[in-house]
Amino acid sequence: MGAAALASCASPGYNASKLERQLVDAGLSSTQATCVTNALEDTYDRGQLGSRSEPTLRELQKTRTLLLACDVEPAGLNSID
Repeated sequence: MGAAALASCASPGYNASKLERQLVDAGLSSTQATCVTNALEDTYDRGQLGSRSEPTLRELQKTRTLLLACDVEPAGLNSID
């Protein structure tokens, strides 16, 4: 799921509300989705979140830690399209 969270940010430009909707569609509560987008924005700059580049292993690990801090179990989510 960490890759999915970062990959969903890879559309042209970063859009927090779109990402939150996608996270809710994937099974998160609205509170969890907001927690995740806030954590991503606190950790990565908006340019990085809107980048089309493949996330590094370090970014994936950091994002997994962010998900867990928001009470999200990455393996339990549906994929984000």
